[in-house]
Amino acid sequence: MTEHPPIAPGDWITVTGTDCVVINVFKPGSPFGVCKVVFNRAKPTTHDVDWDGTNWIFPQRPDYGGYGRDGDPYVRQLKLGRFA
Repeated sequence: MTEHPPIAPGDWITVTGTDCVVINVFKPGSPFGVCKVVFNRAKPTTHDVDWDGTNWIFPQRPDYGGYGRDGDPYVRQLKLGRFA
């Protein structure tokens, strides 16, 4: 599998057609995947993300996710939009 593109918290990535803001990048080999993102401007939701060698994907393993808080800077960024 190829290495994923470099990412950092605050970066925008597209995961299976969904614009997302990276909120955390995990250490290599993490069982949670590559990073955690927040998406869904109407109801900010967090989810782990993997790299399949070509694309960012939401993993098939269970991920109970969570909800972003309005005061979080990444949630504010998400609500402003990708091209704000």
